[in-house]
Amino acid sequence: MNEPYLGLALGGGGSRGASHIGVLQVLHDAGVKIDRISGTSAGSLVGAMYAATLDPHWIEERFREFMQHDLFKLFYSGNLLDGRNPETMLEKKTKKINEHYMIVMGLNRSYIVSREVLDTALDFLLPVRTFEELKVPLKISTTDIQDGSDHIHATGDLHEAVLRSSTIPGFFEAIRDKNSIFVDGGVTMPIPVSLLKDECQLVVAVDVTNYKFDILDDPNMVEIIRRSDIITSLMLRDRMANDADILIQPDVLGLHWSDFGKFDDLLKNGRKAASECLDMLLSRIERDNNVLYQLKQWLD
Repeated sequence: MNEPYLGLALGGGGSRGASHIGVLQVLHDAGVKIDRISGTSAGSLVGAMYAATLDPHWIEERFREFMQHDLFKLFYSGNLLDGRNPETMLEKKTKKINEHYMIVMGLNRSYIVSREVLDTALDFLLPVRTFEELKVPLKISTTDIQDGSDHIHATGDLHEAVLRSSTIPGFFEAIRDKNSIFVDGGVTMPIPVSLLKDECQLVVAVDVTNYKFDILDDPNMVEIIRRSDIITSLMLRDRMANDADILIQPDVLGLHWSDFGKFDDLLKNGRKAASECLDMLLSRIERDNNVLYQLKQWLD
C-alpha cells in the first residue's frame, strides 16, 4: 500500500500516558508499521518521542532518566495540586483544606505552575525540536479557550506544540498567542481519532482516560462540579473512541493525572492491553493487505 495505512491516536491522561509506551513497545516488537500518529496531551509527548526515534524502548529509558532528575520532584504524585510553594506542594494538607485553598488561590491567579517547568521537562524528553525532523508524520491537538476551537499542529515548532497540548487547565500556565489562549488538547479532543480518519485506512486508538468513579459521600460544591465535568468529558471520550477501528484501553488503575508514582504498573498494563488486541490487529492488517480482498473492495 502506497497510501498511509495504519494511524495511531494517543489520548491524553497525564501520568497515565506511561501506558502508551507499553502499547508502542508491543506494536513495535510485533513489527507493526505505524504510518501516522496523532496525539493529545500526554499522547502528544509520547507520540512525538516515538515519531522522532521509532524506538519505544528508548522512550522508556528516557522517562526513567527523567524520574531520577530533580525536576521530576515537581511532577511526583500530588506535587502539582497545590501552589503556594511549587517545590513542596500538596501532600501535607487534608482534602478539605486543599480544596478551600484551591478556590481562594483561583480567585487571584490563573495557574499553579509556570510554563517554564514544562519547557524544561520537554527540553529533556524531546530529542528533536521540529515536526520536520520526525520519522513519522504527527498531528497534535490543542484547544483555544477563547472560542473553544481545536488547533492542529503538524509543522514547525514541535516543542511548542507539545507544550500547548500538555497545558492542563488551571494547573499549568495557559499559553497566550495574540488573541488566543491555548490549553490542553484533551479539553476538546481527548482521543484524536478524527485527525487520522481521512488519511488512514485503519485507525488504532489508545485510551488512557480514568473512567473509574468513587462513591461521593455528602459531596461539597467543588466535588459536584468536578464530577459533572468528568462525566461530560467521558461522554466526549466515548464518542471519539467509538470512531476508532481498534480501541486499546489499558487499566490505568483509577489514577489521577498527577500520580506519577506508578510508572512500572502503567507500562506493564499498556503492554498487557496491547497484547490482548494484537492478534485482532495482525489479522486485520493481513486481511487488508490481501490482494484479493483489495480487489473485492475496489469492485464494491
